[in-house]
Amino acid sequence: MEHHPFLSFDNGLEITYSDIKKKKSGSEYVTIYFEQPNNDGTDFKSAQCNYPGGSFTNVIGYNTEELHQLWEHVAKAGLLALEFQKDPKYA
Repeated sequence: MEHHPFLSFDNGLEITYSDIKKKKSGSEYVTIYFEQPNNDGTDFKSAQCNYPGGSFTNVIGYNTEELHQLWEHVAKAGLLALEFQKDPKYA
């Protein structure tokens, strides 16, 4: 499975994370995905970030302020998502 459910919010924001991936250097990371309905409900905003050490990529519909708010989620939840994937009882 590529996307593991992580957090859901009342405003429609869904946060999921990937299986563990490896960089060429051998270090491990997960990709954290964000998806949320846009303000008029006709489409979705989305973004993703590799943790640790990544920046946002594939950003659709989020402005700079919203990305700053999403970054707070990465900072709080990134390590936990990575640890979930390393622990066999959660993977």
